[in-house]
Amino acid sequence: MESLAYLVVILIMIVIFGGPVAILLTKIRTEHIVLRIIRRLLHGLVIAVSIFINATVFWKPNQGLTVHAIGLFGISMAYIALRREYFPDVRIIAPILAKFGVKLWKKQKGSGSARGSSHFGPVVKWRRTGRSGGNDGHGPEGEH
Repeated sequence: MESLAYLVVILIMIVIFGGPVAILLTKIRTEHIVLRIIRRLLHGLVIAVSIFINATVFWKPNQGLTVHAIGLFGISMAYIALRREYFPDVRIIAPILAKFGVKLWKKQKGSGSARGSSHFGPVVKWRRTGRSGGNDGHGPEGEH
């Protein structure tokens, strides 16, 4: 029975601390290729184990709300760590919310939104009519 208690403690520690440990691993930056490979292998292992165990905890039927909340916390932390390491420029939620008028970030000074770029990438300068919007440098009011 003591070994079963150890197993439960290990699983709970992986559920709670797997995602935050992976997030901390993403903060370690190095230029040395061997250390980067070791860090990414360790990060991938922590993420894989964490997502597997968290999904098992989250989808377990007939459990209390607290157990499901802990599993959801672990899955969300693992997702954040995965996106921080491998897909840092991918934005999924912010563009969807922007279509409904919800802005997550304040505009930064000098971000260049008036010059043809925004927080999510370049802005189209030309309009459908064939004339420019006036901010592309082709004469007064965008005439060419």
